[in-house]
Amino acid sequence: MADKKFPSLWIETGDDGKICVVMSGAYGPETHLPFVTPAEDLVAAAEMDYTAYRREIQRLYEEHPLFEPKLDISVSELEDLTAEALLLPIYTQIRLRNIMEMTFDGMERATQQERFAKLRGVYPDIAGFCNPARLDSYENVILLLPVDNVYQLRLVELMMYFRQEKQRIARCDYCWNYFIPKTKARALYCDRIFDGQSCKKRGANLKRRKGPEQDDALKLFKQLRDRMYARMLRYQDAPENQRDRLIPMTPAQYDEWEANARQARRDYIAGKIKAEEFLRRIDTTHELASYDAVKQELPPEESFWQKRVAADLDFDPEQKYPASFMVLDLRKPMDSPQWQVLTREELIQKDQKGHQNLLDQYKKNQEPVLD
Repeated sequence: MADKKFPSLWIETGDDGKICVVMSGAYGPETHLPFVTPAEDLVAAAEMDYTAYRREIQRLYEEHPLFEPKLDISVSELEDLTAEALLLPIYTQIRLRNIMEMTFDGMERATQQERFAKLRGVYPDIAGFCNPARLDSYENVILLLPVDNVYQLRLVELMMYFRQEKQRIARCDYCWNYFIPKTKARALYCDRIFDGQSCKKRGANLKRRKGPEQDDALKLFKQLRDRMYARMLRYQDAPENQRDRLIPMTPAQYDEWEANARQARRDYIAGKIKAEEFLRRIDTTHELASYDAVKQELPPEESFWQKRVAADLDFDPEQKYPASFMVLDLRKPMDSPQWQVLTREELIQKDQKGHQNLLDQYKKNQEPVLD
């Protein structure tokens, strides 16, 4: 084990897949947080509300003797200390949320290896640090791992998360928050409660109201085939040093997919398989939100919002989008154009281009949800 002789954060591993975060000081007692799994701590960290934390940091800066003016310490040094204490946890949460959005969104049916490959394609430097292979030599060993700060703590937790198969992090289609499914079965909704109803119940009700049951599998087959072909062309034409940011699709891979998909289509038309099995066989890259025989559209392959997150690990909507924005609506008659005010939420929805949770879609359409 490592020697805890200096102030730091430590991760103590157990023999049951759980970890304990230990805060140790050079001269004070250690503080042990409750044992949790890496997945549980990551989900909790992404949702943490830092409002009270911000207020307490500000109070300490204004009232604590440590921050009183001193001849041997400049005001700027005290301000830098306050800024670091205040901003590091918040910056960490911003990065963690971006990592989770790029890694876990739309990956409910994927394996841990596929989730890690997605992270590596978007943020290769992060994936290099979080590579679970770094822990292979520590199998079945209880460890004490030192970390320098809360950001490094989250990266080590990600590395431990990818190492195990018992838990997976999924994104709720209704509220858009992350959760850990209780079973290995596919799960679209969490158990959070909104206005007296769980996401599981509200999400299922909204899904049923999107349209009557009908066979739309062949239309989805055509959409998916067009997407795969366009993906192959982009990958084939991209320079070698830029391909790691694209979903791999070589001509050979496309030909293999199309041959299998065409056979599945023939079996479906002949009545040998049902629509659900047909869609499952052609959806090898996990693009569809459901395999139910309900009319649906493929979600945008990549919204402008997702491109911004992928391009900037520190992407923060609070900083990137103004509280409000005025545009001149030229669709009105030229003699009477009107200014339109868009809120931050409206700007975000515009950039997401349909890649939204069911809760936001419900609020936008103001549709009642039936019990």
